[in-house]
Amino acid sequence: MLRLIAFAALGALLGGVVVAIVGPPGAGIAIAGVAFTVLVFATVMTRVAGSLGGSVAASPKAVQQARDARRLGLARVDALRQTGTQINDQPLCDIDVTVQPLSGAAFATTVRTVVPLTAVPRFQPGAELEVAILLDGGPEVAFVDGELSPRDRERLTVPSRRSVPVLKVEPHTRVVDGRRKGPILGVGPKGRPVRLVLFALVAVAAAAVVVAPYRVAVAQTVEAIQDGHLRPDMRQPDLLAQAQEALVEEIGHDQVTSIVVTKDFVTVDAPLRAGETATDRWMYRGGRVSNEGAATIQPGLAEEQYAWSDVALDQLWGLMETSAAEVGLPVGDASASVRRSADGDIDSETFAEAVGPPVITFSIGDDYGSTSFRFAADGTRIED
Repeated sequence: MLRLIAFAALGALLGGVVVAIVGPPGAGIAIAGVAFTVLVFATVMTRVAGSLGGSVAASPKAVQQARDARRLGLARVDALRQTGTQINDQPLCDIDVTVQPLSGAAFATTVRTVVPLTAVPRFQPGAELEVAILLDGGPEVAFVDGELSPRDRERLTVPSRRSVPVLKVEPHTRVVDGRRKGPILGVGPKGRPVRLVLFALVAVAAAAVVVAPYRVAVAQTVEAIQDGHLRPDMRQPDLLAQAQEALVEEIGHDQVTSIVVTKDFVTVDAPLRAGETATDRWMYRGGRVSNEGAATIQPGLAEEQYAWSDVALDQLWGLMETSAAEVGLPVGDASASVRRSADGDIDSETFAEAVGPPVITFSIGDDYGSTSFRFAADGTRIED
């Protein structure tokens, strides 16, 4: 189970990294952080569990059942070795023992258990200790005290280790209700290919769950990479169309007072309801729409609104490329804005208000200067 958790965390971590790269700023960071913590914890615990693989999980119930059934014996310590692992600052040790049960044949085995430093002298080679034999025939045993009578101890003679069969404790098993039970997923060579496939599927599924809300951003990034770019450029016609569709769907109508298109994102100021002046700012970035709250500048008139569909933004990239070629500079990071022009009729009640035709504006330049360009909503050049 720990390995499943570790691989799920690994998948979530990879998904979080992908989202952090392709999604909006800050997206995926929290998920990646939590996933990394879980991955480290699960990996460490898996290592600890691995070091305990040969230990005998002797529950008090299993020991009591062995006592009740008189599955008892005398064990001689043949060797004591530290494994190099410590549990709560106490050494995990391998203890070679030879066991002579009250009834049945003798056997030798190795018990992996935590031996407190104060108890190390008790387990020195040659020491004879009482044990409860958790299953008939062993090899799982647990050290107990006071279960054998002096008469039993006298009649039990532990044979030489070389003269008895050596029984190995099956790794990662425990004794439950008189039966040996292993983990749901094995840990040995048997079944390893199937387990690896399962772990890979768990990792992929976890990554997919994290990435799913940002699948549009992932698809856009993949397409951009195929075109030779590291990130999608929102000024491109197809990406700008996706942004428009997502924003209009989220806002609930296509009336806006301003549109700003940059390389990385698209923002619009749109009324809460068409025809009203209360306006929010919306952003499309990393394949997702977010409401940024009230717009910084609130329109004074409902007439400042215009229909997004009336602006030929599908021509924007072409207009930028043509304008850049005209001044002999690359498009670079140029951004464009669309707003209504001011009413120039001095006799109008809306004189100087932004109720004129929508105008597309952007600048092409470098560190030494820039040139501004203005176009009508249909893409026609407006000469100053």
